[in-house]
Amino acid sequence: MRAETQCSVLVLTVALCAGCAVSPEEQNRRQAIDADIEEILSLPLDGEEQGETTRCLSERDYQSFRPLGDKMIVFEGRRDKLWINKLRARCPQLRDGDILITRPINARRMCDTDRFAVADWFDSPWYRRWPWQWGTGQAGEVCVLGNFHPVTEAQVDEIEALLEQR
Repeated sequence: MRAETQCSVLVLTVALCAGCAVSPEEQNRRQAIDADIEEILSLPLDGEEQGETTRCLSERDYQSFRPLGDKMIVFEGRRDKLWINKLRARCPQLRDGDILITRPINARRMCDTDRFAVADWFDSPWYRRWPWQWGTGQAGEVCVLGNFHPVTEAQVDEIEALLEQR
């Protein structure tokens, strides 16, 4: 009986792994898109106007954010400044939330390697206090920030178009 159970578990594991596999053509297509995104981000910008790639972004520098796929975030700042943050790994729940609950190492700014979770607005700490205890208090999985790359709106548009091809 024990051998049958082990065999069943093995068959189920192999079946699940086979279902997760990506064809070589699909993997090549994704790698080509990633290379195109890298090329877009490497385009030279006017350093005085846009700034340089930086490890940290002050909370005063940006006003909002929006996801770009499941591995990048566009931070929108004052005077039409934009930064793309390429996360350390994929963050599948990135599109599902309205706020980032950060765990910053440095106060008042977000930096490379800081951790965050994506949550719904009503799960934020402001709404979890009495009498506004509507949220579950459950944030999504923990994701890790990368460097902040200054970009133009045209670059963001190009990256969005590439991501739609996925």
